[in-house]
Amino acid sequence: MSIETQLFGELSTGEAVSLFTLTNKNGLSAKVTNYGGILVALNVPDRNGKFADVVLGKDTLDGYISGHPHFGATTGRVAGRISGAQFTLEGKTYQLEANNGTNCLHGGPNGYDQLVWGAETINDLGVDKLRLSITDPDGSNGFPGTIECTVTYALLDDNTLEIAYTAATDKTTPFNLTNHSYFNLKGSGKGDILGHEVQIFADSVASIDADGTLLGRRDPVVDGFNDYRKPVELGSRELNANNADIYFFLENARTKLPKAAAIVREPKKGRTMEVFTTEPGVQFYAGLSLSADAPEVGKSGVIHTPMTGFCLETQDYADSVNFPEMGGAILRPDEPFSSTTLYRFSAK
Repeated sequence: MSIETQLFGELSTGEAVSLFTLTNKNGLSAKVTNYGGILVALNVPDRNGKFADVVLGKDTLDGYISGHPHFGATTGRVAGRISGAQFTLEGKTYQLEANNGTNCLHGGPNGYDQLVWGAETINDLGVDKLRLSITDPDGSNGFPGTIECTVTYALLDDNTLEIAYTAATDKTTPFNLTNHSYFNLKGSGKGDILGHEVQIFADSVASIDADGTLLGRRDPVVDGFNDYRKPVELGSRELNANNADIYFFLENARTKLPKAAAIVREPKKGRTMEVFTTEPGVQFYAGLSLSADAPEVGKSGVIHTPMTGFCLETQDYADSVNFPEMGGAILRPDEPFSSTTLYRFSAK
């Protein structure tokens, strides 16, 4: 695998931001910027060997800085919603900014998706990888504890995009990291995702209220509604927040080795994406709100309308700090965080 580096742009402060291109021996390529740890592009072949970029995003750094729905971003300190934008931990109550109704979403208004990460190329067992790192200070966005965090991208020769995370803290704190890529296996800007067939290996979901607030309740999937244990063509269902913006439980806790979480197939072009993760769950989102407030302009000027991209965000139960029986999205000084997610591509 090779990694090339180029200038992606500059912040208003004059700080330079880079764009890294990872390429494997089969010609697949991934573009990653150290602004927000964002996966900007991912080019994979269809059944005829024709390559297309299968992730939604922006053409320029300015496009990301201007605001976007977390396209491809490394999302944290806590991906997902903390209910009521507050929590009590070790006897102290913390108030966060409510940036999603009454909830704190994706770590608050200045999350990891807006930080410039340090970047270096490392060699791990003969494979070149891009390692990004940040120091998130105590009190950032209202959270306790200074966190040292890394995200490492690799494009392996079996056509797998590997994303590995590590983190350590000096104080106990909520922590839930994920990648928020929107995929379209026909290609970014090539229409809706309703013909995609989605399979998620989970028999229960996290219940929410009408505002998307987590209720601290785990319910079994319902056949014909939010049960994806067998492949489901998305267009065959009336999609809403309770079946297409929902957290699925895969395991009771994080595992040492990645296990199968989901498979998505696109029959027209023949691309398949398999998802493996060490995380205990996955948030499935079918892009229901794309362009809800204003036109969402993507790469090459494409306007992304609702359901033109889907997310499979591997993570823990976001509101574990308020509902500890539901998950373990808590980072402690004596328990460093380590997690790996694999997106494997094929075509037939």
